[in-house]
Amino acid sequence: MADLIRGFFHPEFASACDFLTLKRCNGSYVTDDLREREDDLIWRVRYGDRTLVIYLLIEFQSVPDPTMPVRIMSYMALLWQDLIRTGQISSRGSLPGIIPVVLYNGESPWNIPDDIGASILMPDPVLRFKPSVPYLVVDELRLSLHHLVEVRNLAASLFGLEQSSKKDDLFQLGERLNAWMRKNPDLDPLRRDLSLFFENTLKTDEDKPLPNPFCGDTMLKEKVKRWTAELKAEGKAEGKAEERRTLLRRMKAFGMSISEISEATGLPEEEIRHLI
Repeated sequence: MADLIRGFFHPEFASACDFLTLKRCNGSYVTDDLREREDDLIWRVRYGDRTLVIYLLIEFQSVPDPTMPVRIMSYMALLWQDLIRTGQISSRGSLPGIIPVVLYNGESPWNIPDDIGASILMPDPVLRFKPSVPYLVVDELRLSLHHLVEVRNLAASLFGLEQSSKKDDLFQLGERLNAWMRKNPDLDPLRRDLSLFFENTLKTDEDKPLPNPFCGDTMLKEKVKRWTAELKAEGKAEGKAEERRTLLRRMKAFGMSISEISEATGLPEEEIRHLI
């Protein structure tokens, strides 16, 4: 979230945010007809001498949503009402600022107005009653990200994964991500998640296995240790050749050579070649 602010908000705003105070808040709003809204993300960060509430709405829609301007206006009102109801702000004081953000990863460009005012027809004599509620659209597949990836912006790198249409590009970006993320122990949980993402996304075939770019580190060693134990267990059982073949192919898909698999498992190289 901090990198999203640094990379996609006004630099002057981002530089004044105290990211040490950045905190995710729970959101659960109940409308008059008692329908709950719980699939939103609310973040709070201190900006200068005030606490600015940042509203991050993640929908991941495949097509633009024409109702988004109305929804944004509704969610903002519900958030303010919730803050007043729970006593987090005074009903007589100033309201905290809210910045609505829509993350969009659809194939077609976002073509919905980014301000509800553009969707409202209002005659000139009463034009002052027309509201203006803009929101930020992050159209992930059409962003120019190279400069942000170069400065190791994590949010931009994740969007870059969305943009990668070729497996080679995806693998190269994964290698770069792993190279700098492994230097920060705080990112280990996310690295494990990304490793699973690549393991499931970079599908292999028998002719051209594609390795996981998050290999060669502690996570791979842990996997190899577990797989080796499973291989030994399978070796004691009859009729388990397919399971052994699957485990060996996983090692190969992680970029291990036949000799490395042999050294780790104790199996002859010829047997490994035969099985995979």
